[in-house]
Amino acid sequence: MKIVYIHQYFNKDKSSTRSYEIAKHLIAKGHQVTMITGNDVASCDGIHIISTKTPYNQEYGYIRRMFSFLLFMLKSFIYAMREKNVDLIYATSTPLTVGLVGKWVSQCRKITLIFEVRDLWPDVPIKLGIIKNKLLVKILYRMEASIYEQASKIIALSDGMKQDLIEKGIVAEKIEVITNFADIEGFKTVSKEEQTSILTKYPILQNKFICLYAGTLGYVNHVEYVLKLAKLTKNTEIIYAIVGKGKEKERLVQEANKQEIHNVIFVDEVSKRIAMSWMKLSDIGMCFVRNAEVLNRNSQNKLFDFWAAGKPTLINYKGWQNTVMREASAGQGFNYGEMVRMVEYIEALSCNHKAYTKLQKNVKKLATIYKKEAQIEQLVIILEKTMKRETWSI
Repeated sequence: MKIVYIHQYFNKDKSSTRSYEIAKHLIAKGHQVTMITGNDVASCDGIHIISTKTPYNQEYGYIRRMFSFLLFMLKSFIYAMREKNVDLIYATSTPLTVGLVGKWVSQCRKITLIFEVRDLWPDVPIKLGIIKNKLLVKILYRMEASIYEQASKIIALSDGMKQDLIEKGIVAEKIEVITNFADIEGFKTVSKEEQTSILTKYPILQNKFICLYAGTLGYVNHVEYVLKLAKLTKNTEIIYAIVGKGKEKERLVQEANKQEIHNVIFVDEVSKRIAMSWMKLSDIGMCFVRNAEVLNRNSQNKLFDFWAAGKPTLINYKGWQNTVMREASAGQGFNYGEMVRMVEYIEALSCNHKAYTKLQKNVKKLATIYKKEAQIEQLVIILEKTMKRETWSI
């Protein structure tokens, strides 16, 4: 079948590469994939990529972001409508406007729509107080409901997200859960030389117990939490590394300097491969969010990367990821306010090699449950079954 895959932030070698991995697997199974994205990316690995060349950056203000969303929505709709012999539209949020494009193309062309919910949008920005206008809130919720209604299947990235959608009136049978992936085989290819090159470039890391944050430094990610942990940490053998870029970075650097926090280093955004080397080199991963209940259902791709790398990972929320880590004896989440307990946990692991090694072994076992190849194959089966059912119903 021919699939038009719409993802505004498609990447091959940085940040989340979920769409890239899915598209590659679909092609390996004999399907055609046309990816429509706002990023300026060339066709690769059999994926035909159409770029709308729509500028977007985490540092953009609210108005400029909205303009970017609307511009991509218009351009991607035009490109999707031009594609011939399309069997399936696969639209992935965020932003929610991508789902709107999928809905319109599905309606106009009578094509099956699969909508992937990566974040609970617009719930997250509304509950975090980012979007306050009552009329806009009403419009966004209506938009969301109309996309769910048009979709033949909804792919949620966690059971918590699925439950939220059910509470919104979506029938459970319409929703499938495919979490993010643990690329276990990919991390096995990261060499000692690649890790050593980081130590050579950043000698401050040598012989240290490294706690790593790798990803976007945005409002929701709340990387300021790392600075608070670093401030509380008295063990001089522990260092915190923050790798990435985002709207909050400049402020965070200034804050670290102002408070004279010397056990934190900031590193600019790196490629996916180098990020994997950082994860293999690190001792503990960190995935944090702001103190908001709605964020407990998230499915951070970096958490699965850390698991694939065999690294115990800290989270500051008690969602489903905390549950699976505890059940597998592969770590634990902490309540947002438990920073002192979290630092005690880090310091205990840094001094107890036997306990750390046991924990690491359990993390590696946990990662196999979310192995990339199995997760994507499950998704492909869902898409193929949905298409067969839609064909039979015509």
